[in-house]
Amino acid sequence: MLLSGASIVKQGIVRNLRSALQQQQPCGVDLSLRRVLTWTSPATIDFDNSHRQAATTCELRFDKETGTIKLRQGAYLVEFNETVSVPLDCMGQVFVRSSLWRSGATLTAGVVDAGYEGALGALLDVKNPAGILLYKDAKLGQIAMHQLEEKVAGYRGVYQFSGSSLGRDGPSKK
Repeated sequence: MLLSGASIVKQGIVRNLRSALQQQQPCGVDLSLRRVLTWTSPATIDFDNSHRQAATTCELRFDKETGTIKLRQGAYLVEFNETVSVPLDCMGQVFVRSSLWRSGATLTAGVVDAGYEGALGALLDVKNPAGILLYKDAKLGQIAMHQLEEKVAGYRGVYQFSGSSLGRDGPSKK
């Protein structure tokens, strides 16, 4: 079962909304752009996180006068203004908004596990050869919440309660 956008907002699953009225959708809640980053080093990913090394990043700045950022073709890490507190009987899934893919860009993110609380981010892949112009707080994605058949133990990884979607190094705290 999919939770309605109204239910997600009413339950406080998605927080820090710019405007609940404008972001609440029939099947989810729109996610708005907080910041854009690029990677400046490689990352290390392994099985048990004992060798995990997050890639370093550099934040790209919005134009102070226009509140916009022009992105060329390429991959970017985007962070959203909104945070989540996912119930133990739900999981989240982030989808690209149609206006974004119609403009030549895609958005990819992993599962938002039951019990996760914290920041949300995604991979923005600009395919349009002419690039894309984004305004601060632009609505890029939509998060949908799926109801699980039962409550689960919930997420306990290193991103729990994170204020950023940037990676953290080393083993997860159990």
